[in-house]
Amino acid sequence: MKVIILIRLVFFLALAGLLTHCKPEDAVVDPVVQRQDTLTINQVRSWNTLPLPSSVRITDTGIEGVFKLVVGDNTSADDMGSILVTANGRRYKRDFTGPANAAWFGVNPSAADIGPALQAAVNAASEVVIPDGAYTQGTSVVLKSGLTIRGNAGKVTITLPKTYVSLVSLARSEEAITPLENVIIDGLSWVTTTREDGMFGCIYIDGPTVNNLTVQNCAGNDVASKDSTNWLTVKIQSGKTASNIVIKNNHVQARRMACEIFNHDNHGIYSGKNIIVSGNDFHNCHFGISLSGPLDGLTVDNNRLTNCSLFGIEIAGAARNVKITNNTFEGTFDKFLTGSNDGNGNGSVVGGMVVTGNSTIGLCTGGVQIFNGGTMQFTKNNFNMTGMLELAHSTNGGTYTENVIESLANKAIICDNTSDNTFSGNTISNKNCPGNHATFMSYGSKATNNVLTNNKLTKGVGGSYYDSVLGGTTVASKNYDEAGNPIP
Repeated sequence: MKVIILIRLVFFLALAGLLTHCKPEDAVVDPVVQRQDTLTINQVRSWNTLPLPSSVRITDTGIEGVFKLVVGDNTSADDMGSILVTANGRRYKRDFTGPANAAWFGVNPSAADIGPALQAAVNAASEVVIPDGAYTQGTSVVLKSGLTIRGNAGKVTITLPKTYVSLVSLARSEEAITPLENVIIDGLSWVTTTREDGMFGCIYIDGPTVNNLTVQNCAGNDVASKDSTNWLTVKIQSGKTASNIVIKNNHVQARRMACEIFNHDNHGIYSGKNIIVSGNDFHNCHFGISLSGPLDGLTVDNNRLTNCSLFGIEIAGAARNVKITNNTFEGTFDKFLTGSNDGNGNGSVVGGMVVTGNSTIGLCTGGVQIFNGGTMQFTKNNFNMTGMLELAHSTNGGTYTENVIESLANKAIICDNTSDNTFSGNTISNKNCPGNHATFMSYGSKATNNVLTNNKLTKGVGGSYYDSVLGGTTVASKNYDEAGNPIP
């Protein structure tokens, strides 16, 4: 019995020795002193001894802050703003809450190109604030999802002498799998001076699926740039979508277009939805606002458009659920408002555009042209213009009420092969047109049953109050002239 006990004892001792021999060695841990040293960035980067302080307080002007040692991090890159790497490979991470200050990363007015430093800030944080100042940017910054980048409106100016593009989406090879979501660009101003050919837009988003993008309180001036440049471009690529885009309270002069959002590669598919352009001041462009292609749910509200040589507001190509409200137009245009509403992207109109509360400031050069307007609601607009209100291409069955239309064209309003529209309670005049034809005209064999009732009409010398030609018909009743006399 004693022999058996002895054998067991020897066995357990041998097993314990074996387990002890197999036990892995404890990981080597850097000696850390629980203290905070006050150092410059260069001193931290040159640190090559042990033990390590648990935190350091950086004293460099504009980059001050506390960085804490991150034990076990052997990969994070030194970006100056959020990560510092010592000479012996240890990492310190900035301890902060709230937004990151772009100055921490080297964004400052003296930099020849803030692009790399701003990119580092964007990569490191979900919210980046650029301090007040005038900056120069030569390389574009790639946006990411979940980013807010902001400055104090009117106090942060970025000059672009080498590239048109300040903020851009990912390269298309990456866009196939990477959407751009929940991005806010707020309070930045750009001045573009380059004359080189390049991509369109200080803000240029071309390719990814886009959700929840807001651009607000920004400004732009590219008067010295090429004629082909936009301020903001959002292009919806084939197979991609864009939704919940808000462009508001921006003040922009652009050589080509101030705001262009388009879906040209998804024919008949409403890939762009819920787009709001509001409260902006766009001036001295070819186009102020251009929203085109199959888009659904457009609101263009309370914008000021001035001297846009082609169009102030353009809604083009198969848009639906369109509201154009409370905008003002001033200066010289070809058409200050042109719209196309098309329910299915194939010529069949569903519903109608809502155009209400818009006005001109003084006499505007240009006119209004609506294609495929459907059963429009065109109300309480006040337009004093050199051109006419032209309704064409399936702008049928709409109601036009309580508008003031003063025109210098030989026709103030023309229904060009459009039918069943009702005009009531309007003031319509082309009294001062020297080649007056008619104040109101139904033109073409499809322009039938346009109803003109209870309107104040003022015609020019030699013209008529209303006319119907080439098979058009007008049903007129209870209209009166500028003196209040009934028009027979």
